Amino acid sequence: MKKIVLTGGPCAGKTEVLTALAWQFAGQIAIVPEAATVLLSGGFPAPGSELPWSEEWQAEFQRAICQLQPALEEAAELKARSQGARILLCDRGLLDGAAYTPGGRSAFCSRFGLEINTAMSRYSRILHLESLATANPEQYGRAGNAHRLENLEQAQALELATREVWSGHPGYFFLRGSARVEAKTERAGAILARVLRDLPVPV
Repeated sequence: MKKIVLTGGPCAGKTEVLTALAWQFAGQIAIVPEAATVLLSGGFPAPGSELPWSEEWQAEFQRAICQLQPALEEAAELKARSQGARILLCDRGLLDGAAYTPGGRSAFCSRFGLEINTAMSRYSRILHLESLATANPEQYGRAGNAHRLENLEQAQALELATREVWSGHPGYFFLRGSARVEAKTERAGAILARVLRDLPVPV
């Protein structure tokens, strides 16, 4: 079962692209939901009026994601196999949390007991949608995701950190934020179509 990660900084259009791809490739792919959103929607305490953000909170949040992410992927694979789907499309991957961790990828893997190459090799392709925070800062906003916590400067830093996290993956594709969401969806769809046909994907 091939796993493909859809990632990017805040406000990159992931939700819209995932929704469109799920419709376009219905029956051929299975969607793995974002672990962070699952946790926050399910009652994991989020920074706000009752709980201030802290590095300790961020560390516990990432620890929970590291435990949940593999389970979500494995459960989605069981469902995919039962329905004849051939690809898991993951809303973020196991290493995405490194963008939120001081020290980046190496510190993240050391802290949570991960091996970088093993975590990378879980996925055959990484589709990185650029955030509006770096592509068109004046259009950046927190609308569309009730759990988005980042202001513009934080979103820009996370976009750049996410690029660094997945750097070196042999199947990394960067979809620029200057393109409309429809263009990003078309490019991502073209990549998925070639993967489904076991064809090489030109960079």
